[in-house]
Amino acid sequence: MTLEAKNNPCTKCKKSVSVARCHGCEQSFCTKHFMKHRLYLSQQMDDLSKKQELLQEDLNRNNFENPLLSSIYAWERKSMKTIEAIAEKARDDLQQWMEKTKKEVKISLEQINEQLQSTEKWDNYTELDIQKWTKQLEELRNLLEKPSTISIVEVEDPSPIIRKIKVIDKQLAPRSSVLLEKSELISLQSTDSIQNHFVKMFGSCKLSEDNRAVTHSNYRAGLSQITGNNHYSSGKHSIDFLIENKGIKNIFIGIISSSHTIISPTFDYSIHGWWNLDYSIINGESQGSDNNEIIQTDDKITLIIDCDNQQIQLEHYRTKRRVHLPIKLEVCPFPWKILIRLLTAGDSIRIL
Repeated sequence: MTLEAKNNPCTKCKKSVSVARCHGCEQSFCTKHFMKHRLYLSQQMDDLSKKQELLQEDLNRNNFENPLLSSIYAWERKSMKTIEAIAEKARDDLQQWMEKTKKEVKISLEQINEQLQSTEKWDNYTELDIQKWTKQLEELRNLLEKPSTISIVEVEDPSPIIRKIKVIDKQLAPRSSVLLEKSELISLQSTDSIQNHFVKMFGSCKLSEDNRAVTHSNYRAGLSQITGNNHYSSGKHSIDFLIENKGIKNIFIGIISSSHTIISPTFDYSIHGWWNLDYSIINGESQGSDNNEIIQTDDKITLIIDCDNQQIQLEHYRTKRRVHLPIKLEVCPFPWKILIRLLTAGDSIRIL
């Protein structure tokens, strides 16, 4: 027996001399325990093969259902209940109006009937009477069939009742702040585009499409500044824009504090946003270069106002870039509102 063998006893029994070494677990064994060790590894390999076969069978039978599906079903049921409750309330309100209108029409119809019977009995009616009663009957019918005094409208609420959900692949989510999307979780995301519309602040510009589109209308007038009707102090909100036309100068998209009184039409230190993806305004001051005109006509832009994290983001879909700016509340206090600036005649932007 060599000296090396005496110094390397079996890992299991600590008595017998080791005769073999496993290069997997890096342990030494005597003959007896080396055979048991190999038998144990063989059993593990059999178990592994069974797991592989079972997974293959389940895959072939399509036995998998992602547990996140239950979250989607729960959101769907909750949303449907909300929609059903709103629809039921609207139906009840409409039914009450119809019942009230029917009573009024019935009273008017009885009065017309009395007049008809009276004049027909005494044969003292003329063409003018017939025309008058015909017109009255048409008006009563229209009141029931084509009411002009009521309509169904969408309530302009800055906090949408139904919020959309989307599926996000975290593995594919880029970590760079300038690359577009895939956020970290399956999330609820509010979209305020339905409620938003523009409000003119100053400058030569024209609002259209129910104030959801704005166009710079005079090249001599210089800067036109437009804001939004909504105010933001909490939550996360996204507003989609379409650049309908862009001239030789860039269009500014960002926010301003609605609590500030604007001293100058061209400067306010609460202004934050972008003239272009590489040219931003922070605390009212320019940062970066205005030479690279990335944003062009027909581009879609999304402004994300994240009050909870005190930041804003801008997504540019064509280049798949996202940029963000942190906001300090001491210079830009809540509430915030969107801010658009147009410089060139014909420049036009629309809320989608």
